[in-house]
Amino acid sequence: MWGRPHFPFCAPSQREEIREEEEEAKQVMVSTISFIQANLQHSIAASGLLTRTVGVKGIDMALVQEPWYREDCIRGLNIPGYTLYSARGKERHRACILARNMNAWVLPGFSCRDLVAILIKYIEDGAERQLVVCSAYLPYDSVDPRPSREMEELVQYCEDENLCLIVG
Repeated sequence: MWGRPHFPFCAPSQREEIREEEEEAKQVMVSTISFIQANLQHSIAASGLLTRTVGVKGIDMALVQEPWYREDCIRGLNIPGYTLYSARGKERHRACILARNMNAWVLPGFSCRDLVAILIKYIEDGAERQLVVCSAYLPYDSVDPRPSREMEELVQYCEDENLCLIVG
């Protein structure tokens, strides 16, 4: 490994120190989730670039606005091992989340055409933890004042339930 003496070239006492440091590092590791955020502006090419980037770099979650949409369906964001989350309904979706398969559920009460929120459950330090992630399209021409009612309700829910909220 870079920055560490290799075992064959170090004294036995140094080998033991290195092993102890590695054990300590394993005990303090925390869970991480890698994110990317993109407004695709309904572009086929941008969708392809995003899926390639997510797949090659192994990004855990993409928060997407204005996905490519055709025949009442979000297109171009299908990657094996990933799940696409969006709100239910017939309106053209302007926000979605592409996530590596994990314990996640859509929060339908807080999801709409311009907002999709998911609850993620994971284990950290032996304890179950929860995190809310949302992708939000905030239109400049909306008749509703910013932020939207759904966004305000989601923020209030996360405050009430003491949940961390990530917005992209």
